Amino acid sequence: MRADTKNQTVIFVCSFNSVRSPIAEGFLREKGAGKYSVCSAGIAPIRVRPGAIRVMQEINIDISGHTPASLYQYRNQEYDYVVTLCDNVRTTAQEVLQGGDRFIHRNFVSPQEIGKPPDETLTDYRRVRDEIGLWIEEIFPQPGQDFPKGTGINSPDRATTQQRTYGPP
Repeated sequence: MRADTKNQTVIFVCSFNSVRSPIAEGFLREKGAGKYSVCSAGIAPIRVRPGAIRVMQEINIDISGHTPASLYQYRNQEYDYVVTLCDNVRTTAQEVLQGGDRFIHRNFVSPQEIGKPPDETLTDYRRVRDEIGLWIEEIFPQPGQDFPKGTGINSPDRATTQQRTYGPP
């Protein structure tokens, strides 16, 4: 993917490619203004959750046309950034996408993991949307900006249990 484009390539990975990764992909497509070529995938992809579509529509980002993809279909592609959004996919993504330049991780809890009935989860979808949106703005600069200091990008001093840049030295 990277060889044919001047844009930096990014793949967001979570378990099912149904909430966290489509939300992250939607944010970076919207905010990246063409600087990034973005996709997302899951280990066991399922349809995008209606709650994720709804809360993104509330902020005028449409992810309703997102088609869930399997991480394994991207096995032979290289990315500038491989971003994992939940703990249980981190190792698998690093193994499958070995050609990634930078691996970034932060765990976000999906509304389904909270265990509330579907009609009570909209607040949880908004919370994860807002957390992911703020994090995307922090780690991916807008066109014409450099990566902020201390974001974990090119800066190992920010490595924490919540966010870590990992990969070959």
